[in-house]
Order: sequence, then C-alpha cells, then structure tokens
Amino acid sequence: MDLNQNNSRIQAELEWYKRHKSYFSQISKRSEPYLYFIVKEAEARNVPLELALMPIVESSFDPFAYSHAGASGLWQFMPETGEYYGLNQNWWYDGRRDVVHSTRAALDYMQSLYNMFGDWELALAAFNSGPGRVQRAVRKNKKLGKSTRFWALDLPSETTAYVPKLIALGKVIRNPSKHGVKLDHIPNKPYFAKVQTSGQLDMAKASKLSGVELEELYRLNPGLNRWSTPPEGPHHLVVPVTDAEHFRTQLAT
Repeated sequence: MDLNQNNSRIQAELEWYKRHKSYFSQISKRSEPYLYFIVKEAEARNVPLELALMPIVESSFDPFAYSHAGASGLWQFMPETGEYYGLNQNWWYDGRRDVVHSTRAALDYMQSLYNMFGDWELALAAFNSGPGRVQRAVRKNKKLGKSTRFWALDLPSETTAYVPKLIALGKVIRNPSKHGVKLDHIPNKPYFAKVQTSGQLDMAKASKLSGVELEELYRLNPGLNRWSTPPEGPHHLVVPVTDAEHFRTQLAT
C-alpha cells in the first residue's frame, strides 16, 4: 500500500501510536504465535502485506476478542459474514476464532472486496463497514462530481479512522526508529503446526499427549468453545511446531 502518503487523519493516528509506545510490546507478545502464518498466507496470495496488520486494528491481536455488535476473533467476523466464508459456528466451535480458518477467510474476503472496488483502501473500508455502505458513499460522490477515493467519502467515524490506522501502523513498522518506537523481535519462522486428531479429543488428554500446557493449547486453538474438539470436526489441533511430531507419535500410539 502507499505508505508515503500523509494527511491529518494519518498523522493523528501516528501521534496516538507515538504516545502509546508500550502498546507495541503488548501487540508483539500477542501476535507472535500467529504473525508468521498470516504473513505467509498474504505472501502466497500476492496481496499487500499491510493486510497482515489488520488484526492489530480489528482486535489488538486477541483471538478471543468479541465486540458488542457480535463480531469475534482476530479478524472480527460478524456471524453472517463468517458463515458465508465457511466459518462454522456451533456449541462446540466458532470458526471465526480459529486462527487458520479465519485468516484464510479474511484474505478471501479482502480479495473479493478488492475485485469489487479495484482499490485496497476502499476494500479495507468495506471490510470494516460493509461493501453496501461503501458502494453507496461512492455513488453519492460520483453524483456530486466529487472524488471517489476513500479519503473523500462520507463514511461512519470508525471506518473513517480504520484506513488511517492501518497506514500509520505500516509507517511505524516500516521505520520504527523514525517514530521513536522499539519493536520486539518476532522470529521469522513457523510457530505452530496443524496435527490431525482423526476424531474427537478431550483437551486435557491432548495436553498430556502433546506435552503442551492446556492454556497454550487453547491460545493456539481459540475456536474451541468446550473441553474437547468437536465430535463432527474439524478433527485437528494446532500445537507449537516443536511439539507437533511428538504429538503425532503419541496419538498414533
């Protein structure tokens, strides 16, 4: 994306980040298990890598985040949009919180929005407030002979701030020292691996077999609502990559 642009809205977000430098330590810690996977998914699709920063704006990289409007997960999917993109939601499981499935769904959605608008800034605005609202704002500006770029549209205040926040984040992460921010190191390698369980598995049993603390298992599998994996699937668990082979061997035994 164009990180060289600047205006008062981007500058206001930059100033907020400069005043809240400790926020980046919190975000680094939360994002560490997930960021490598998200970046790799974005790279594979050849989309702007700034999209990997969307969970910072959406949920502060909290996979358990839940909004008063009913949005859930890293990407804050609403129930209907989640269902449309194949994120099942039931008593056992909420795919909107499943990091692997929700990331793929979010990037599918973003690519669909880009195809609709032909502009990543408009696609981001549509992800936040819905494509219909952005289309109406574009049509209104066309009728008035005004610019149809994101910056000229009449959109809800949350959406008006959404794109500037992401661009400001991109600026900080591209050149943290320029903005007086220190970013914690996140290893550029996989944090987790997916292990097939072949059926329903109690989480306490999974913890014992894998050697992974129960709290860490739930952090890596935030889509699980209950004490076990769903009886009807998905029949897999995500575990730290260092424990994956041991877990597979124990399951087989």
